[in-house]
Amino acid sequence: MGKASRRKKVTDPAKLKAYRPPIPFVARPYEGLPKEIELVAMRELIPAATLTARTDADHGAVEFDFVTLLPEGHPAMVRPDGRILVALQTRSNSADLSHDAGAALLAAIAAKEAGDEGVISIDVREPSERLQDILDLDSFTDMKLEEDFSYWFDPAEEIDESTRRALEQNRDEIIPTEPVPGVPGAYWCEMNRNFVRFLTDNDEAKLFDALARLAARGEANVGEGSRYVGSFRACGLIVPVFELPEGASAADVAPGTQALAKALEEALKVTERLDDKERRARQGLVSRAVTIR
Repeated sequence: MGKASRRKKVTDPAKLKAYRPPIPFVARPYEGLPKEIELVAMRELIPAATLTARTDADHGAVEFDFVTLLPEGHPAMVRPDGRILVALQTRSNSADLSHDAGAALLAAIAAKEAGDEGVISIDVREPSERLQDILDLDSFTDMKLEEDFSYWFDPAEEIDESTRRALEQNRDEIIPTEPVPGVPGAYWCEMNRNFVRFLTDNDEAKLFDALARLAARGEANVGEGSRYVGSFRACGLIVPVFELPEGASAADVAPGTQALAKALEEALKVTERLDDKERRARQGLVSRAVTIR
């Protein structure tokens, strides 16, 4: 080996990439937004849904749709009719999902202003304003569950036959999901068994205390034949999950889920320490909690 080959290579400082600090982790990224529960549900629970919002005046008062999913997991899209879609289930994420959605929204607005359309790509490592900094908090509409991904297309345009067949195939692959009547945040779904997943924005420790009080009385269920099977953490919120009797529909479990929601609300008001039976119940509840994100 010659001397030249043993010399250390000197890198031109101009070619070195500037240090890019990581995006800070936010455990509850949608906190402070009026539809936090719905946004978390669209991110983690619901296969196909839309929710309309608008940017604030400083960001042009642009109306757009939050959606669950876009082609190939892209974060945003400008449809041929100019409608902006921002996806919550995406291929790439930073440590702050609100930052990512904010970046996608701003990139889509810029693309639309430039006359571009189609899917939008972003680098989630780059700094951006968060949704809380961009949106008009009074502009949110109710979430709408969709049967398929036809929201990808301009509703005024005719869908060709191959696209129609693809949508039908996607519809068959989507996990059937319905809101439980009368209980915001509760969603029935059909998988290998039927389940109710109940999203609330209550503090985790207080929620488990309340569930423990109900469990100790045999009331931690959504009706006869149902049972609590565990919880998962999603975007900083706890989602208790209940397995249902075979064939039970969302309408069937609505009365029991409404009763649970009311009992939970009352239990959350109790400030007394848990007794021995309730503490044991709480340990069992917490042991069956897993974290998605």
